[in-house]
Amino acid sequence: MSEEVRAAGGLVVDDGRVLLVHRPRYDDWSLPKGKLDPGESFETAALREVEEEAGLRCTLGAELEPVRYTDDRGRPKLVRYWAMTVAQRTPFEPNEEVDQVAWLPPAEAARRLTYSHDRELVTAWAARGLEVERTFRVARLPGGLDGAPRRRLVQGYLVTGDVEVRLRRAEAETFLTIKAGRGLVRAEEELPIDPDRFARLWPLTEGRRVEKVRHLIAHGGRTIELDVFEGANAGLVLAEVEFPDADAAAEWPAPDWLGEDVTGDPAYRNQSLAS
Repeated sequence: MSEEVRAAGGLVVDDGRVLLVHRPRYDDWSLPKGKLDPGESFETAALREVEEEAGLRCTLGAELEPVRYTDDRGRPKLVRYWAMTVAQRTPFEPNEEVDQVAWLPPAEAARRLTYSHDRELVTAWAARGLEVERTFRVARLPGGLDGAPRRRLVQGYLVTGDVEVRLRRAEAETFLTIKAGRGLVRAEEELPIDPDRFARLWPLTEGRRVEKVRHLIAHGGRTIELDVFEGANAGLVLAEVEFPDADAAAEWPAPDWLGEDVTGDPAYRNQSLAS
């Protein structure tokens, strides 16, 4: 088996725009990246490649999802990327590796990029902190539900409205979640909190709570989260499906048992059902 090629690069963002580089050797648009030198760390290689290709000295931010693929010589390749901000720049000068650079908004950058793994990386980065989700009122329970993974959820609301602040316990895990907006695309941040802090805050949700059992069902490349409600909402069954973007949500082939799409209907928001 061929030895894995190790490389590193950067998703460089300045004023909301993403840096792309054009490589004349391949006539492609990509994110700046390159192979590690002997003894070099991934982090050092990522910063060096961005400086060599685009003339930018950068600061490392969060590491992004690593990319794996087979290169044009049939070798397995691992590329680790970091989000980066510009610390110092010099005027770009075309070189043998890169003859053009472009600063583009994320959506336009994703369209310009030649390779799907680069497009997916930029799209995922741009969608951070966003939830793209469809909600259905389930018409009938699907077969095989007893064999699906499940867990019991209880959640209570500290704040309701267009901005909601929610506590959730999923078996032994406890979270604080903040959501904003309505409809298909909403802002969402979920933060783990320790059980003691959860216990101190939980009494503040009195009268604004939901109980349900969540079943996970794979379909059409997505995971359906089917919620069977208990307590005051016993008999209600809803399902939620998350997507990487609005286009994927629109194109997804929903099974007929899901029933009516109630995305955006305030009556089916969990905060509306809390009692």
